[in-house]
Amino acid sequence: MAIKLSRIGHAAVRVRDIERAKKFYTEVMGFVIEEEDPEHGGVFMSLGRDDVDEGHVMDLVPVDDPASAADAPERNQVGVAHIAIKVDTHEDMKNAYDHLTDNGVSVDRLVEHANQRSMYFADSEGNRLEIYYEFPTSKELFKRGRGDRDFVFTFDDPVPPWATEVPADWDPDTTVDRYHRGTVRNMMGD
Repeated sequence: MAIKLSRIGHAAVRVRDIERAKKFYTEVMGFVIEEEDPEHGGVFMSLGRDDVDEGHVMDLVPVDDPASAADAPERNQVGVAHIAIKVDTHEDMKNAYDHLTDNGVSVDRLVEHANQRSMYFADSEGNRLEIYYEFPTSKELFKRGRGDRDFVFTFDDPVPPWATEVPADWDPDTTVDRYHRGTVRNMMGD
């Protein structure tokens, strides 16, 4: 019998410079510090939303020796590829993009997976992060097959029609290709 899980509670990120990471996660990302406990791990942060009873969702944990700490994992290295943070609307994602770039954060890429739009970037310590807007039809797309194509998008591009209603003739290979007209990109699995 498998373990019955209810949800992922939080992520813990190791950092070299705890003060720099706190500044990034609070001032740029908007997290709220709930507790600082250096003896038991570090900084515990929440989303700061009264309507969501999640407790702490992101922990910052200092490395033992910043001078000898290895850099963040490379693409072909075992470890966490990225931490994904969901937003409620496409407009929230655009606002997040604008806020990140206004604060000097370089967004590496904007990717439309068939069921969501994602942006990828690094925190102040080089840890990979993703902010994503999941289409309301995401579960239906997974049931029918979302395909394995990723597309580059811009915020000027309209959200695809299957974000609100999956067509009766949904075929992840042909429907998505027709809509994007050849802008398919192999984004290497993030």
